[in-house]
Formats: sequence, structure tokens, C-alpha cells
Amino acid sequence: MAILEPLAGLLLARQLRHADAEELLKAAFVQAAASAFARQAQQPSASNVSVATGIRRREVTRLLAAPLPTTPRKVPMPSQARLLWITDPDYLDSHGQPRRLPRSAPEGEPSFARLAASISKDVHPRALLDELIRIGAVDEDGDHVVLRQRLFSPSPRQDAAMEIAGANLGDHVSAVLHNLEEHGPPFTERAVFADGLTEASAHRAADLARDVWAKALAELRPKLQALVDLDADAQDRHWRMRIGMYGYCAPDADTTPPSSPASETAPAAVKRPRGRPRKTPPATTN
Repeated sequence: MAILEPLAGLLLARQLRHADAEELLKAAFVQAAASAFARQAQQPSASNVSVATGIRRREVTRLLAAPLPTTPRKVPMPSQARLLWITDPDYLDSHGQPRRLPRSAPEGEPSFARLAASISKDVHPRALLDELIRIGAVDEDGDHVVLRQRLFSPSPRQDAAMEIAGANLGDHVSAVLHNLEEHGPPFTERAVFADGLTEASAHRAADLARDVWAKALAELRPKLQALVDLDADAQDRHWRMRIGMYGYCAPDADTTPPSSPASETAPAAVKRPRGRPRKTPPATTN
């Protein structure tokens, strides 16, 4: 859940429904299994991949033959609601702008309830309204609903940021997988953890992380460029390297990092000042 819950939150923020996420996940499972067989110099059959993933063989055959899907098949309901609101004359005023809609109205008159019902009769209008409010697409004004005047779908800039974030997160997880499977020398994948902080101190630690990264980047960039220049004429220049750093702070959720036997890579605790209750080691590295 430490990985899956934040991932689900990210998908919800991008308005990706469960059915679409499930399709992407199945395709990723199939691709990961095929890649695992390939690393062992094996050419897997659909049956091999089916056994490894638990996905039906017919589905595996379909997914192996098709490219990995990148967009949902169906437009999410919030996007459908906004599109209808800004294009259907019933929901536009005399200037062609989206009307301020009453939540409900007599049959045949424009209202948010009517708009919601025209999209789906399986979802209560209140549920759709709550979702539109949650993602910041509409505002409630008394008994009326007002559409915010901004693009509902993510902007190209947001899409570019998501691509960068996806590449960073993907390589981070790949480094973890490599290290857990012990395929050769481990990649650098370490973190330092601290709890027992005030909100002000947590944000100060976040500032500290940014300062450390700025210094590390200033040292790394010219050295990486020197390696790129060195390999400019090489025939096998098909490798890449990503070096990153992250920092995150949040209120304590009463969870503690997993303990492990003392070893070279075991978390090293930094003790709290005496006199304070000791719940977990306030600073650990892993």
C-alpha cells in the first residue's frame, strides 16, 4: 500500500478511472513478464506469460499483439460534463457562455441534474457534482452550480510535467527492482528518514533537501556531460543514466519504517534528545 495508495491518488488526480487503470496495469504486467523472460534469454509463449501473471491467455495474446495503451478509451464523466456544458445551446447564455445552472429545475428546463442525467443515469447528480468540485472544475453558489472558466483537461505543460515525473518514478522503481533481484552491482537507492518534527522543521528539512540537490546537480552536470562527449563516437552508445533525489514531508500517520537486522545497509538511527518519548528512531538511513 505504501506504493499503491499514492499511485491511486495520482491516477485519480488525472481523472483515470479504475477500468482504464486496470487495462494499463494488465498491459504493464504482460510487458514486465515478457521482459523478465527475455532477460533469461527465453522466448515466452502466451501460456508462459499467463501462468506468470495470472491473466487469461486470451487477454495475454491480445496485449502482446497490441501496443501498450496510453490514454483511456472513454472520456471521464467530469470531462463529458464540461464538454456538454460549453457546447450544448441549452446550457449556454445569450453570449454563448456557460450558464449558471440551478442544481435542479422543472422537467425540460436547464439544470445541473438534467445535464448529469444526460451523461449517465447510473450516477446520482450529487456524486458527479462532488467530483467536479473536488477537482476544481465547478463552484457551488447557493442553489446554483457555476462552471469555472478554465480548461478542464490537463494542459500540455501539465502533460509534459507528468511525463517527466513518470520517467523519474519509473527509473526509481526499476532501480529498486534491480537491487532486490540482485542483478549485478546495486544501484544507488538510499534515503534518510526523520520523525518527531514540527511542521516548520519539516518544511525547513525540505528546503535543506533542495539546497543539497542544487549543489549535487552543479557537480554532476559537467561530469555527466564529459562522459557524453567521451562516448560521442562510440558504436555502442545505447545506454542511459538517471540520477535523482526527492524529498517529502507530511503529518505522521503513526507508521514506522520496517526494522531489519544490523548489517552494512541497516538503517542507522539518530537518537532523539533525552527526556522525549521515543516512538521510532527519528532519523534513519536506508
